[in-house]
Amino acid sequence: MKEKLEITLRIDKIENGVYKAIRAYGFKKHGRTLHRFVSGDISQVINFQCGQAYRGETHRMWVNLGIRIPECSERAFILKKPIKRYYHEYECSIRSRLGSIDGGQEKCFDLREDAEKIQYEIIDDIENKVMPVFDVLLSRENILACRRDYPNFDLFNRNKLSLEEAMIYGHLGDMEKAKELFEQYYQTAMGEYNDAVVNGRKVYLKKGERLVYAGQDITAEQDGYVTIYGASRAHIDYLDELAATLGLR
Repeated sequence: MKEKLEITLRIDKIENGVYKAIRAYGFKKHGRTLHRFVSGDISQVINFQCGQAYRGETHRMWVNLGIRIPECSERAFILKKPIKRYYHEYECSIRSRLGSIDGGQEKCFDLREDAEKIQYEIIDDIENKVMPVFDVLLSRENILACRRDYPNFDLFNRNKLSLEEAMIYGHLGDMEKAKELFEQYYQTAMGEYNDAVVNGRKVYLKKGERLVYAGQDITAEQDGYVTIYGASRAHIDYLDELAATLGLR
């Protein structure tokens, strides 16, 4: 209990120190999340995430980064929902972590170590590596023009680039470009589906691990990849429905 309290005090100290250093950029503090709106409704997020207690990792901390473009998250060209006071990092489309943005290993901070040293390292990374990117990707036009220049800031959704660009163009009123990019993404998704149907897909199993899927019952004889056959049309069906809802077809 004493160690848990000490860890909480340390992360509070680090987070408060970081907030004081960057609030001049327009960030506001909401729990473990630092958030600012740019261009009215685009969110830029810095979030402090601690490890899970059941794993005994509460002393570990990561710094998550995100940018949320409303139409990409809501999958709508016309945004009807009121803007919330802030958004979480997991609600963002463009997401990464300190360390990963350098193209290397994500940084995991040990909260049992010198809190002041950790705080200054985080501030240095945010001011010199994060803010220069945030200050470019602060409008829809800049995101369309420059998002691809920062692949290490875009680790989770970069396979959906053409779909998300279609959403932005549609929101801006360029339906022709939105249709073009949506169909580009759709054809890629259809190609991946057809390939999975014909050639299967690779799944990694540890020795003795069992997988039951689409009538296949596989138990791994050793660590390695196995091929499973069959594919779900769920994503294709979703895209068909989305195209109809958005008026793209």
